[in-house]
Amino acid sequence: MKPQSLVATAVCQVSRRKLLFGGLAFGSMGVLASRGLTNTPKASDVTDFLILSEFLTGRKALSVTLARRYYVGLQEQFPDLPARIANLSRDIHASAAQTMDDYLTHGPSPEARSTATTIVSAWYLGVVGQDPKKKMIAYSDALMFQAVAGALVVPSYGAGPLAWGNRPKPYMTFKEESDEQ
Repeated sequence: MKPQSLVATAVCQVSRRKLLFGGLAFGSMGVLASRGLTNTPKASDVTDFLILSEFLTGRKALSVTLARRYYVGLQEQFPDLPARIANLSRDIHASAAQTMDDYLTHGPSPEARSTATTIVSAWYLGVVGQDPKKKMIAYSDALMFQAVAGALVVPSYGAGPLAWGNRPKPYMTFKEESDEQ
C-alpha cells in the first residue's frame, strides 16, 4: 500500500458532520480569541491610569488588577478614555499641583473635572458607567469601604433580621427550669 492511499483512506473515514463541526469549532476559536485580544489594554495605558488614580484618590498602592478592570470598564463606557486621561494628566502637570486638593484650587477645566470625577467615582463606588450600562467592578474592595474599615464591616446581603422587618416568632420555646425539685 502506498503512503498516499493511507491519507486518502483516513480522509474518507471522516464524516461530513465531524468535518463541519471541526471547522465551526476552529472558526469560533479564532473569533473569540480576536475579541479577547481587542479588549486588552496596553500595559502602559493601565500604568498611566494607575498613577493618575493614585494622585486623584490620594491613595498609594492601589491594586493593579482593579486598575485594569476599571480601565477596561471605563473604556467601554467612554471610547475616548485614553485622550481624556492624557488631557487630564497634562492639565495636572501644567498646574504643578502636588495633591488633588491643590489641583482643585487651581480650577480645572470642566472636561478635566468630569474625567477626574468619573475616575474617582469608579474607585470609591466600585461601579463604572451610568444606569443602562452600569457595571460593577468591585464590591468589598471599593475605596468607600476602606475609608471606614476600622469602624464598619462591609455589608453583605443585609444587616440582619431586624434590618428588613419584624423578628419572626420562635417556633420552639423553652420553659425555665426551676431550682426546686
